[in-house]
Amino acid sequence: MKVACVQIESYDLAHAEDGLQRALEMIDDAAAGGADLIVLPECSYPAYFLRGRDDYSGAPLRPWKDLVALLGGKAREHRCHVVAGLVRPEEDRTCLLNIAVLFGPDGNILGSAAKSFLWHFDRHWFRRGTEYPVFDTSIGRIGLMICADGRMPEIARTLALQGAQVIVDPTGLVTVGGNRATLSNPQVEYMLPVRALENGVWIVAANKVGLEADTILYCGRSCVIDPLGNKVVVGSTHREEVILCDIALSGTPHIPVSRCPAAYRMIVESAESQPIVRLLHEAVVPEETVVRMAALQLSDRTSAEGYLIRVRELLDTLSRQDVQFVVLPGEVPEDADGDVVQSSQTLRRLAEMSAHFGCGMASALTEYEGSSRYRTCFVWDCGQLVGKYRKVHQADEGFMAGDELCVLETRYGRLGLMLDEEALVPEVPRCLMLKGADTLLWPARPSRWPLRMLARARADENKVYVLLATPVGGGAALVNSAGVMMAAGLPDVEQAIAAQVAWVNSRHKEMAPSTHVVWGRIPGAYRRLVEHSPPGVSSP
Repeated sequence: MKVACVQIESYDLAHAEDGLQRALEMIDDAAAGGADLIVLPECSYPAYFLRGRDDYSGAPLRPWKDLVALLGGKAREHRCHVVAGLVRPEEDRTCLLNIAVLFGPDGNILGSAAKSFLWHFDRHWFRRGTEYPVFDTSIGRIGLMICADGRMPEIARTLALQGAQVIVDPTGLVTVGGNRATLSNPQVEYMLPVRALENGVWIVAANKVGLEADTILYCGRSCVIDPLGNKVVVGSTHREEVILCDIALSGTPHIPVSRCPAAYRMIVESAESQPIVRLLHEAVVPEETVVRMAALQLSDRTSAEGYLIRVRELLDTLSRQDVQFVVLPGEVPEDADGDVVQSSQTLRRLAEMSAHFGCGMASALTEYEGSSRYRTCFVWDCGQLVGKYRKVHQADEGFMAGDELCVLETRYGRLGLMLDEEALVPEVPRCLMLKGADTLLWPARPSRWPLRMLARARADENKVYVLLATPVGGGAALVNSAGVMMAAGLPDVEQAIAAQVAWVNSRHKEMAPSTHVVWGRIPGAYRRLVEHSPPGVSSP
């Protein structure tokens, strides 16, 4: 089908009628381009910044019935589907909802969804939604979310688990910047692509441009993202336009990594019961939370001996640069007939290096226990084993899966562990954050996935640091709790990258005033995430 993102100039509350007429004109333009699905931005009418309930109530606005008739009439006139971001008063007029409304080609409303993760001043006049419906239409199964909902991975995941083939996202993505040509937003950069990739769905996002209320600057960049996280088409940063794109829907969403719902129980438990809540109120001395940490980027080697020699060389260099903790990539290679003896020798050698250089270290390798094998991440501190994590999402033939996600309390802060493709599973870093992780350690193997993009999303949406160690070509990275890249490896060389990790920053979970990663969640609404994938949702 052909989809259209209507990227419209922002209008403030006093000029709501002008904005509505412009939106209707641009729906006509989109229909002339052959669109089957037309998407308008968040709060296309009357405005996003309502100033206050009294201002909204006193504005000369169209009654809800008339507004619906106008937009439904356009859908019926052009025989297409329309999704519009609107403000709707509740029947008793005591509350407002920031909603996305889906109109069918007959002009009737097929359904709607209210914004759930309210952003900043949203809370002054909107009541948040708690349901994430998916609608069967003649053009496919459509899920709806609104703007900041894209920062809360549970929402898109819930839509995908209900079989959504495309998620439509009316947005009001705001930005700061002194150059109109380079305006952007983290959702456009990496969050929405990751939402598409981790769920195997299309995402269609329409945004505004321009300045509202002299204070709210929109970044444009309306986009269509394919199920592999590729931005197929992206709008400008400052012009009104209709962005058209042909998309082909597959039969069902294809979640790229098999899920382990039993490991995600924390997601549906009350916020008050989570370990992170205690830590948010714990007093710390900021200077005592700063750790120099490094991630290695190494070439593949055919023997454990060659690998260990190279690791020792780099640890020697890093120890002279005051690095205190090092994450090794991938896994230590095994000989062709690798066995428990080799594994124990490798474990001993790594522990000795940690002791010799007086550092913390994390490495993944094969762990043998009786006749069972596990892919396990070990963590040492000055030669002492602090703890280990057996990979839960185990896809390797002949290996057993672990049964619990792991956070270790260390003098380097609380360390959450994930391996390989587990960063593609949003429930993993989310649970690690709820368990109180300050920093996520991610030893990764060679991968076709965009690892750095995933690292930035996982850091930002959970407000934690991420240390990604990869083979050469994978893109080693250190990302801070705002999703900003602190250090990155060159694409084609062996390298150690290091940066200062002030893990106290991970205890600050606000994205904006009263927009909180922990308290903004609605655990009771995420129950599908701990159920087994229903029929109609495929995974490997």
